[in-house]
Amino acid sequence: MKDELYLNGKDAYTTWGISMNDTSLSELMTPTSNKEFIENESRIEHGKRVLVTKSKLDARNLTLTINLIASNQEQFFERYNGFCEELATGVLEVRTKYQPNVVYRTIYQSCSQFSQFMRGIGKFTLKLYEPNPNDRTI
Repeated sequence: MKDELYLNGKDAYTTWGISMNDTSLSELMTPTSNKEFIENESRIEHGKRVLVTKSKLDARNLTLTINLIASNQEQFFERYNGFCEELATGVLEVRTKYQPNVVYRTIYQSCSQFSQFMRGIGKFTLKLYEPNPNDRTI
C-alpha cells in the first residue's frame, strides 16, 4: 500500500494511512469523453454537417473510494483530521504507482459517504472534478 497512491505529492499511506479501494484505479483510468462536436443543421441540405476535426476532451466528475486505517483510536482521529485539512485546500492532485507519469489534477467537491468501522478503519467516497483531463503531465 505504501507508494501506491499520492495526494498532492504526499504518500497517502504513510501520511494518512490511506489506500485506494478496488474501483478507484478503474475510475481514474476510465477514458474521458469528448466534448460535443460542432453541428450545423440547415433546411436546404440533407442531414446535418458535423465538424469532427480538433476534438477536445470534456471535463469530468470522479468518484473515488478510499480507506483510512489506523492502529488505535488516537491515531485514527489524528490521520482523519490531517486528511480533512488536506481536502479543505480544495485541490487534490492524484497520482498512482501504476501510472507514474500521470497526475490527475482535480478539485475536491464533497465526501458523499463516510463510514467508520471499529474506530480503526474509515471508508470515504470522494466526489472530485477534473476540469481539464488533457493536463495530466508531471
